Amino acid sequence: MTRFLAFLFGIAGAVGASQAPGFTLQYMQNLNGRIDELRPTVEKFDADVERFGYTREEAMAECREATGLLNALCDSYRSIVIRYEELSAHYAELTAVSDYMQPVTLAKTHKQDIVESVMEEFEPAVPSTMTGAAYAGGGFVAVWLLASLLFAIITAPFRRRD
Repeated sequence: MTRFLAFLFGIAGAVGASQAPGFTLQYMQNLNGRIDELRPTVEKFDADVERFGYTREEAMAECREATGLLNALCDSYRSIVIRYEELSAHYAELTAVSDYMQPVTLAKTHKQDIVESVMEEFEPAVPSTMTGAAYAGGGFVAVWLLASLLFAIITAPFRRRD
């Protein structure tokens, strides 16, 4: 009976883990959309400050000294530029690793607001890629082994000793 239960848990692990590549893909699409949305504002900011002989970094440094209305304007641009740079670096980090490592990298470095946004629209699907199959297999083995170990520990006191 415990082997059968461990097998069922393994199947559940396979189904759950197989969703990781699909979720990661949707996360990266959402992330890329956010970068694309910020890019025109950042490019306009860069072009505007360049007309006055500044680099982005020099303009940001001067913004830190600004007061009043200029400070309010600078705060807006600063937050947009910082977010753009963070998201761009995060996207580059995800695309730099193999498809098999992207879900692992995402688990370590995710942005919570993007995860929440993806979760609102994510629908589990049958994996049709090698990456999905690999994660399904890994999920099955990991959960099956864990369940088998737990069941062995739980049932050990009740086994007959011959």
